[in-house]
Amino acid sequence: MINTSEITNKKFGIFMAVAFLAAYIPLSIAGIAYKGGNTLLCLFLFRFIAIFIPLIAVLVSGLPFKKLGWKPKFKFKYLIASLIGPQLLSWIGAGIFFLLNRDSFEISLNAYLAMLPEETRALIDTSSLNPYAMVTVMTIMSLTFLPISQILPSLGEEAGWRGVMYPYLKGKLGPVFGRLLGGALWGIWHWPLIILGNYFYEGDYFGKPFLGPVMICVALCAFGILIDIAYEKTGCIWIPSLMHAAMNSSAMPLMFMLNSGKTHLSILGPNCFGLLGCLPVIIFAAVMLFAKGKKQA
Repeated sequence: MINTSEITNKKFGIFMAVAFLAAYIPLSIAGIAYKGGNTLLCLFLFRFIAIFIPLIAVLVSGLPFKKLGWKPKFKFKYLIASLIGPQLLSWIGAGIFFLLNRDSFEISLNAYLAMLPEETRALIDTSSLNPYAMVTVMTIMSLTFLPISQILPSLGEEAGWRGVMYPYLKGKLGPVFGRLLGGALWGIWHWPLIILGNYFYEGDYFGKPFLGPVMICVALCAFGILIDIAYEKTGCIWIPSLMHAAMNSSAMPLMFMLNSGKTHLSILGPNCFGLLGCLPVIIFAAVMLFAKGKKQA
């Protein structure tokens, strides 16, 4: 891990300028593309371009990239916890959402198909697809292949956020406020996708367009606390990258469970970026954060 003393104000300023300003270009275009129905272009710009810019910012700012923790020196339990933990908490949140919004639960392909460009939907023969089988397959994949396949894209962000931004902010503000501000900034990094493209929060959700940008900061504050604690315990950048990937993967099965006519409830859930979907993560993160802070005091 990079020592806090090695992250000077100047280097941190350069890092933040590159990580945000350079990323906002592809993120803005991605948001516009998503709103226009071009999901594939959006995912390319977001998941293959913008997501690696925080990592590039570490290199450009002259910070000790080699000290991020590349050698896996951790106990097996951290690997399992990183893979399963975020998804378990997210699914509990989804259960709370559907319990309180029972008419939103529907096993179908409708909500998923609505996300695809019209040209892509026309190529898919839905009569041959069983939505129950899709949910089963996606659940298995979200616990195995998907998080592992997304470690490298997640590393693009984690090298910057947990590797540089969180250590600097914790050094300046302490572990509690440093992590909270770090999570808020992590959320703000995603704002072009939400403001320009309704990414994460579909339809005419309550409080649009103001509540979505706030909610993503709340959700990522909570996840950021857990991911950063895991990084502190292991000193290995691959662990937060796996947790990040697991967080994203948890939303995949839920795409086949939401009634397509209820997308205006996306600010609440069912995925882990909505208020109810994220509630278990928020509670668990708060307990971990203040328990750890009290222990250190």
